[in-house]
Amino acid sequence: MHLPSYPLITVDPYFSIWSRNNNLSEGDTELWCGMKKRLTGLITVDSVTYSFLGQAQAEPIPQTACTVTPFATEYTFATEHLRLKVTFWTPLLFEDLHLMSMPCSFVDYSVESLDGKSHAVTISLSAGAEFVYDGEKKPVSAEIVEHKSVTYARLGQTAQKPLSASGDLVSADWGYLCLQGGEYSFGKTDREAITATHRFQLDKAKTATTILAFDDIVSIEYFGEQLRGLWTERFAEIGEAITYCAQNREALWKKLQAQEARMLADAADFGEDYKKILTAAARQVLAAHKLVRNSNGQLLYLSKECNSNGCINTVDVSYPAVPMFLLYRPELVKAMLTGVFAFSRSPVWQARYAPHDIGTYPHADGQVYGIKDESDKRHIFLGRDFAVFDENLQMPVEECGNMLILSYAYYFITKDSSQMAENYDLLKTWADYLKEQGIVLQNQLCTDDFAGHSEKNVNLAIKSIMGLASFAKISDVLGKPNNFFSVAKDYAEQLSSYRTSSGYLPFSLDQPDRWSLKYNLVWDLLFDFHLFEADLYEAETQKYRRELDPYGIPIDNRKHFAKTDWMLWAACLDKTGENIDLFSKRICCFLRETEDKQCFSDWYDSVLAKGCGFCHRSVQGGLWMPVLKRKLTGK
Repeated sequence: MHLPSYPLITVDPYFSIWSRNNNLSEGDTELWCGMKKRLTGLITVDSVTYSFLGQAQAEPIPQTACTVTPFATEYTFATEHLRLKVTFWTPLLFEDLHLMSMPCSFVDYSVESLDGKSHAVTISLSAGAEFVYDGEKKPVSAEIVEHKSVTYARLGQTAQKPLSASGDLVSADWGYLCLQGGEYSFGKTDREAITATHRFQLDKAKTATTILAFDDIVSIEYFGEQLRGLWTERFAEIGEAITYCAQNREALWKKLQAQEARMLADAADFGEDYKKILTAAARQVLAAHKLVRNSNGQLLYLSKECNSNGCINTVDVSYPAVPMFLLYRPELVKAMLTGVFAFSRSPVWQARYAPHDIGTYPHADGQVYGIKDESDKRHIFLGRDFAVFDENLQMPVEECGNMLILSYAYYFITKDSSQMAENYDLLKTWADYLKEQGIVLQNQLCTDDFAGHSEKNVNLAIKSIMGLASFAKISDVLGKPNNFFSVAKDYAEQLSSYRTSSGYLPFSLDQPDRWSLKYNLVWDLLFDFHLFEADLYEAETQKYRRELDPYGIPIDNRKHFAKTDWMLWAACLDKTGENIDLFSKRICCFLRETEDKQCFSDWYDSVLAKGCGFCHRSVQGGLWMPVLKRKLTGK
């Protein structure tokens, strides 16, 4: 499977390493944002040394294959004497959140003799000190650590300052990189590299494994609290986690394979191209999050808004991401909402609408989007003056609709009403706000803020209607008398009166010659609201087919801006399923033909196949919407 960039180690935003090369030895490995985080792999066969990973002063071993599955990337290399397979995988197991959050990743080696002879083989994997600092070189030290029956090599800065910086296209400037497996050695200068080496005599076949781990010491600052990764509830320190991985590698691999098989089986009815785009997205979605628990015992699943502004726990990033999690671990959707509810109760947030985010990763100290003073983004939650925010840069209808829809979606799947009961006052405040705004919306931003402000936006009005209907159902579940579903129905009828002569709804109420994807309509089908007539979906579906570009369909007619998540949501409006296949094929074409060398971008030019700036974003979880719709509706 050809990709613009290949996932190797995918744990979290600070430990997500990719190769931008079709051949693994053609270039250096990098953090998802392009920062050099170099891994070097060498294999020596009877005193002849070849490189298989990263750039090295050795002849590259010929690469014969690369196989990508949702949770593993396998490379095959061969000489006349032997075949080498190298597999990168991380135990991202939905069934076990402690293991899912564990910052350990595997590199498996399988070597087979091809000439029937015995060979002396050495395989080494090296990692440099740049893994533990952000760009500017810092003093480091390295050592061998013994933990019970397992030893590992550890590298870190001599002076650790966890969570000392935040931002978008950055890495951690703290923490320890660990390698486990084989023999250990260090770089010649200040021990600035660590190497794990396996040596053996190859007769027929051999296997070996190197474990890479990154101990960030402290993971998240959450409204003044310093929180460690969830994995530390089970493993007191990184040596415990590494030991567990070393002793349970086979069991972890089998569980991951079973999870992968289930995911691909769920997607089978939608065609091979659809399975390919899910394969390309799966690890990226999970590696854009961090999983922790606050002092109240609440689980927090915090996204980083990668390559768009670096915000943490952005509401309109969680909104598109949730289909994957509603399918495979709904508890994580609840964990996405917890921090937003908490910040909404802080004295500084005096708006009657929901916030956009709760900080800049890894500092969850209060919303930074639209803040006036860019120099002071820490501890915003302690303030009391809402004037620090520029109201023109907020997303009032967008975020209210998102929080209402997601709160109901979590209940709809799990029947757990506890979170919406605890936060009913906030949900009602946001529903009242949407009710007052009606369907003729003022000029404002929505989640597609890269396209600019828009007035009387129809798709945003649809989101508002879905939010109102969701709140009506929330109120019903909690035994709260209300008339919000009637309001939603009335607004839907009003909005439907603006349908064009071709039957679809325009982009904005006062411009019938413009069109857009009405991806927010999908909840009308999933929740069985029946707020809009069936023939509207058919008219929208036909319009989308007429507007297809070579690499996808734009979100509207302003520019050729394609968004992968919204394409698949809009495709779900087609009862025949044809658009799911059509759009998936276009996205596959983009992945195959784009000249960009970056992680799977969710925003690109649908004519030029050129990325517009976003990559490694959790919103690609929205590609699972067709599977979610099938699960909930059977269609």
